[in-house]
Amino acid sequence: MAEDLKEVPVVARGEENRCMNWCLTEFDSESIGLEYDRPQDLVTSQWHCRPKWYITYRVVAGLVMLVWVSGDMAYETIEFYQGQLWRWFVFASNWGFASLAVTAVFQAVTSAIYEYKPYWIMDPIYIRAMPTVLKFQWFWFNVSSNAAFVVTTGYWAFIAFVANAPLLTSDMSRLKHTANSIYVLADVLIVASPVRVYHMFYTVFLGSLYVVFNALYYINNGSLILQTVDSSKGGRGYYFMNWSQPVEAICTCILGMMLSMLSQLLLHGLYHFRLWLHGRLHPGGPLVDAELQNIITSSASYNSLKESYGEKVFLGKRQ
Repeated sequence: MAEDLKEVPVVARGEENRCMNWCLTEFDSESIGLEYDRPQDLVTSQWHCRPKWYITYRVVAGLVMLVWVSGDMAYETIEFYQGQLWRWFVFASNWGFASLAVTAVFQAVTSAIYEYKPYWIMDPIYIRAMPTVLKFQWFWFNVSSNAAFVVTTGYWAFIAFVANAPLLTSDMSRLKHTANSIYVLADVLIVASPVRVYHMFYTVFLGSLYVVFNALYYINNGSLILQTVDSSKGGRGYYFMNWSQPVEAICTCILGMMLSMLSQLLLHGLYHFRLWLHGRLHPGGPLVDAELQNIITSSASYNSLKESYGEKVFLGKRQ
């Protein structure tokens, strides 16, 4: 009984330290950057499986996303844009779909390179240094994943119920505004990539660029694709984004920013759920492995050994 009572404060302190470490990590000013001391996590799976299985998943996902977006561009251009492809890029949701496809293809390429030629993207000496190519991938992974949830939420919460244009109410539109988030949900639970809370600002920044683009387009052109369907709606990028009524448009922008922040919190929660689930299925595995790598990679003798043996000694590459 006495031993049980002694364990309670230890557990409580452990939970308190875990919470404190989370706050110090996530709300550190450096967390807004793209530095990460385990870059191999961005090109591997969280789960113990053969690397070729993960590469197969990445290649299939990249091809499916690329074909899907290309087909959507062709379909909407012919069906709704009178052959004018550039109109496809007027809508923010299409920006999100395009970034999701680019990210998926990029992940497939880097994962395959990491498996067969790891030193093409990873520094063979300083394996904890974050390569520029993986910083670029991590940036778009966060932006495209965040944007997918924003697009889906915005569509089903607002557009699907107030829009009457065939472009926004077709079965294809409903599918692409749903399947994108389903893919992101599955992908975040499969990959080993971390998700930082502060990275929400990347999506907010790109969203702000779209707002500027949309406003300038309205000012210079005065009409968007919906005018060809119903001229009474005039110059609107979406049914509820009307720059002839600035208050309405600004409220829409603020709402989009709030959705982006909530989406990042959701992604961060999914990331921690993935780590928790992995810890439950493989007790002690990830923590011991991470701690062991920190000790080994900080050793000068290890770096010399790795330099001598080349690719035969590459701790970052998962077996």
